[in-house]
Amino acid sequence: MFFGGDSDFQRLLRESGFDSSDLRGEASTNCTHPAILEFPNLMRRKSIASAIACFLICLYLFILLAIVCDDYLVPSMERLCYTLRLTYDVAGATFLAAATSAPELFVAFVGTFITKGDIGVGTIVGSSVFNVLGIATVCGIFTGVTAKLDWWPITRDTLWYLVSITLLFLVLLDSKVQWWEATIMLSLYFVYLITLIFDRKLQKMCRSLEGERELMDEDPMLREEEPLMTFRQHVCSKPEKGAPCIEVTWWVIKYPAIFILAITTPSVRTIFFFTMFMAVLWISGISYLLAWFLTVVGYNIGIPDSIMGLTVLAVGTSVPEVVSSYIVTRKGYGSMAMCNAIGSNTFDIFICLGLPWLLKAIIESTFVLIHSEGITITVAMLVATIVLLYACFLLTKFTLGKTVGWMSLITYVLFLTCAIAIEIVGENLNHCDLENDAYTDLLHKNF
Repeated sequence: MFFGGDSDFQRLLRESGFDSSDLRGEASTNCTHPAILEFPNLMRRKSIASAIACFLICLYLFILLAIVCDDYLVPSMERLCYTLRLTYDVAGATFLAAATSAPELFVAFVGTFITKGDIGVGTIVGSSVFNVLGIATVCGIFTGVTAKLDWWPITRDTLWYLVSITLLFLVLLDSKVQWWEATIMLSLYFVYLITLIFDRKLQKMCRSLEGERELMDEDPMLREEEPLMTFRQHVCSKPEKGAPCIEVTWWVIKYPAIFILAITTPSVRTIFFFTMFMAVLWISGISYLLAWFLTVVGYNIGIPDSIMGLTVLAVGTSVPEVVSSYIVTRKGYGSMAMCNAIGSNTFDIFICLGLPWLLKAIIESTFVLIHSEGITITVAMLVATIVLLYACFLLTKFTLGKTVGWMSLITYVLFLTCAIAIEIVGENLNHCDLENDAYTDLLHKNF
């Protein structure tokens, strides 16, 4: 929809007696509004310079996000696991999933209360497919690690994800979300958390446990290999004398990001809960900027929003999950990575959608209207992706390696091909041209 980026214009519209859908319905007879209008009123004129600048900024934001996850988020998760005596799979499905899903929660609140559109649903559904298949691809192919996973946590989180998808389908079936439906969504997530708290007791009832191999028994503060860094070590780190030129160049490029993070985020050797909180704030802000600038790039080079949403933006909002999962897989915590991938989707549906819907339904004393014409296809895609991933693990006896990675990649390519073909056949690629004066006059003629 249009008025998300211009909150003042949207307020003026409502005060004048119009609903945003009034103009949308009149203007959309020949075209649909581009997604760039969901963001602040900057860089909306097509410009090669803007596209290049946004692309370069996105590259640096990826570097910044990788440093946040590697130096702050993942180490704080390690300290959390050790302090609470959590298994890695439970930590991945809860704290890590919630931390990396902060951008989706932010977007869902914006879509529900500010733009009053379906951007939250679209973002979460779009990133869910990439979370499942993309993370399996990256961790399986590019980490160089072959990890033998326990079947229990993968099966547990897969079943809960299927429950969340089923509930989402039932809630959106009539395109209206009632307060009690949102309450059920939130309640089920707390039931999920309770099952995770008593996970080991539930396992003992179903099978014999093989030791404590997934339970952290080493204090991260005392380890000699990959020790946790202090503020001084972050700020004063530099290449060794005689280091290759490419290493020095890389350090010069990323040092501004290292310095900014060091002075705004406490070292993980201090109060790690506060470190985690600041890392989540950084991840949320970076993810929003990535979505904005990637949208600008797509708009300038003429990529339709429907294709951008399925590809670039879905990947952009899932970058925190990918980066954190890659890092923990390299450290040998394969179960934590995959439970983060699946658990993030469960968190997205139950919390990132359920919480804003419940608050809006209570505040406005009415239901939340959601446009869900394609809910059947959406649910089918979500179910198909998780079932195919689980089938890959069954075929490989729950081994996260190149086989699962390549199978996930092929499945993701097939999904994109089918989804883009549906968009083309459905003639959903005709978007309004903001450079067209007639289109601009149509938007403003009622004022």
